[in-house]
Amino acid sequence: MKTALTLFAITVLPAAAADISGSWKLDGHLENVQIHRVCTLQQTDHKLSGKCKNATDEVVLAGEVDGNNVVWKYEVTYDGSKLTLTFNGTLESATVKGSIETPGAKGDFTATKQ
Repeated sequence: MKTALTLFAITVLPAAAADISGSWKLDGHLENVQIHRVCTLQQTDHKLSGKCKNATDEVVLAGEVDGNNVVWKYEVTYDGSKLTLTFNGTLESATVKGSIETPGAKGDFTATKQ
């Protein structure tokens, strides 16, 4: 019976997602614009919050973690217009790699845990 319960727990219960809380170095590009920020992420259950900063500003982010899939968004002002950047990545060890999207532009990024 004990073996059956253990086997049930292994096959039915999902594996716990890794906690990605901490400091991350973010490098990427969106069309011809380079993005370099340091992001401080806080994960609570599946919710993600935090801030990303560079030499000139700091932005607030919000997102979600689902297994190894990580999505977050933040708003920036570029050439006088507000844009929402959406980061959609996959966690592998201490790296998140994926795509950046905003209306009319796409790019990619790599974030490395510090």
